[in-house]
Amino acid sequence: MNKKNLFIASIWLLLLCGSSQAQTFNPVTYSPAVKQIEVDGNKCGLQLYVAPEGNDNASGKSPATAFKTLEKARDEVRAIIKNGKLPKGGIAFNLLKGNYPLTRSFELNNFDSGTENAPIIYRPYNNDDVHILGGVNIKNSSFLPVTDPAVSARIDPAAKGKIIQLNTRSLGLTRTGVFPDIFNDGGGIFEIFVNDTRLPLSRWPDEENSTMKEVVNPGDKNIPGSFIYRGDRPKRWMNSKDIWLKGFWRVGWEEPAIKVAKIDTANSQITFKAGLPNGIGSKYQRPKGSGKEEWYAINLLEEITRPGEWAIDFNTGIVYLWPPDDFKDGNIVISQLDKPVISAKNLANTAFINLNIEGSLGDGIVIEHGERCLIAGCTLKDLAGNGVILDGNKCGIQSCDMFALGKGCIAISGGNSEKLVESGNYVINNHLHDYGVLKSQYSAAIDLYSETKGAPAVGILVAHNLIHHAPRDGVLYAGQKNVFEYNEIYRCAYATADVGAFYSWLDWTIRGLVIRFNYIHNTVGGVNPDDGASGTFVYGNIFWGNRTGVWIASGPDHTIQNNIFIKNEGPVFGMDDRGVSRGYATNKSLLGKVKSINPQAAPWSETFPEMPTLLDSHPELPQRTRFSGNIIWIKKGTPLSIKMNKTNLADSGLLKTKNNFVTADDPGFTDFLKGDLTLKKGAPAYQKIPDFPQIDFKKMGLYIDKYRKRLPTAKEAGKLPSQNPWKADDNDTYFGT
Repeated sequence: MNKKNLFIASIWLLLLCGSSQAQTFNPVTYSPAVKQIEVDGNKCGLQLYVAPEGNDNASGKSPATAFKTLEKARDEVRAIIKNGKLPKGGIAFNLLKGNYPLTRSFELNNFDSGTENAPIIYRPYNNDDVHILGGVNIKNSSFLPVTDPAVSARIDPAAKGKIIQLNTRSLGLTRTGVFPDIFNDGGGIFEIFVNDTRLPLSRWPDEENSTMKEVVNPGDKNIPGSFIYRGDRPKRWMNSKDIWLKGFWRVGWEEPAIKVAKIDTANSQITFKAGLPNGIGSKYQRPKGSGKEEWYAINLLEEITRPGEWAIDFNTGIVYLWPPDDFKDGNIVISQLDKPVISAKNLANTAFINLNIEGSLGDGIVIEHGERCLIAGCTLKDLAGNGVILDGNKCGIQSCDMFALGKGCIAISGGNSEKLVESGNYVINNHLHDYGVLKSQYSAAIDLYSETKGAPAVGILVAHNLIHHAPRDGVLYAGQKNVFEYNEIYRCAYATADVGAFYSWLDWTIRGLVIRFNYIHNTVGGVNPDDGASGTFVYGNIFWGNRTGVWIASGPDHTIQNNIFIKNEGPVFGMDDRGVSRGYATNKSLLGKVKSINPQAAPWSETFPEMPTLLDSHPELPQRTRFSGNIIWIKKGTPLSIKMNKTNLADSGLLKTKNNFVTADDPGFTDFLKGDLTLKKGAPAYQKIPDFPQIDFKKMGLYIDKYRKRLPTAKEAGKLPSQNPWKADDNDTYFGT
């Protein structure tokens, strides 16, 4: 080839490489195409009013002539929209102070939508305190003394003379059971709240759990299991017709409740009425189990042993309650609605601002196929379901408080995975805590997969959220081109196994997942892509705590770069090759997801160049894992735990580590003892890693905006020493999956 042709070929090569590089995903600089929604109810051309004491025959045009129900106001606007007379600036629903109890979901659809320049806004009038309820108020006088001698004989001595009863049937209450034979949440029955506090079903033991002594018969989906129990407590339950036990019968990430068929007190043996698909007893120690499988009994009259506990007799419909101290003059709500409080389909340009949504058996707000919808400044609490489930595009959940939830807080999806079309959705500045109360496993503060039934999640921004106090995960992540930044996560995952502040599983199409500049501390697990989950870029985060770190469970294409790890003892990073022994190479779920997105064609082949040949290059192994430029402050131990066979250990294509700074001394924080983890100028860490990024530690977590007027106190944020869920003697350092 002559010099001229060589020059032309070189130019073409540069152009081609430049073109490809321009389209390749760059996780350091990438941010989703998000535009925050701005609304102002005061600029709406039409102001309508709703009040608990209103009149649906009134005009609704002023506080004095307010409608009574949300449905009437909605239908009024629906007629306006149908006639094409949407006023300039949109329509504001102004809800006057008080409670709005619902017996059915408040339903919206495309006929209730605004436009981008004329949105529909639901908000409190004059910043009043507005509560939309999925329950009913009950008078204290409806509770009566226990007079049945047979019932009194079953009451614990400590509770004698203190239990009162409520006849749910005489009050017309529904959702009174019976529990299913097997369930993993609240079992579908109502809940009781006194002064905004959920009252717990009775349980034994009160705090800790009992353990199985030995499995007699593990059973299966057709054969109920049986086991030998410890102690003699079940003797107290022989007069109870319905008994359910809830526990980690097989693994630490499943907690079903199962109905008891028989208690044999002579042999200390319990036999269940229904079988679990994989039986009972630790899956690692069959057939007799480990003797450490935890369980507890629920909803037994005999186990009402503390103020606030209650139980229901499913045969009579009578509730037995040891009233809490504030019961006499308290506000009592019993949840009844088992559907979403607000349910919307194909809704666009609608905002829900500063509303309280609570006291329901279902979810708070569910939006399917939404477009430019906003949920901002709302409080969602005391729900048996999730706070918000939202599927759509260009939607936002901003500056909300969600807590005391039976399941998770926010489940969000949108975009198109096959075409890598970004949704433009965002979850920003929310305080999410004390969730997973009824369904402890796989209930997350933010969920991009499980609660949306695997819907696409592309181009979602999750930023500045404060997440704490939950039995399991902070974030369940999936999808493509999603960014999680400046979030703070702590005191989670204290009642489970195989967990992470960020957790994903069984998916090779997870790509372009950016987890950067988050503060993850005093929790179990850090970033844990489980069962071959792939494609995570972990950058600029601070991990602090004996049980935090990053563990790669045989998934390909992970980069862990420029993070700070603070632990008493290593490791801080782990990786294994379990995909070989578990047959990930032929796993139908993993393979099916890859084939569904057509990885050989654009945009996948251009955005993620490793995808066209992924299935040809042993994807069951943690290919192309990078651990570089990290600051590791540990007092003892080694930073890495690599659990692979000799052949894979020798494969340089699996793991590359370089330029990590491991030290037993302070790497140069501004004030570690006072909790300021900003690196000082000239810190030893910068001398060892000169290009280490400046991590804006003070930027992490919540901030003040138009919907969040103040930041939570230390108590509200669950940061007091007394609010620590960990045992003082818990020295476990394991953080893997």
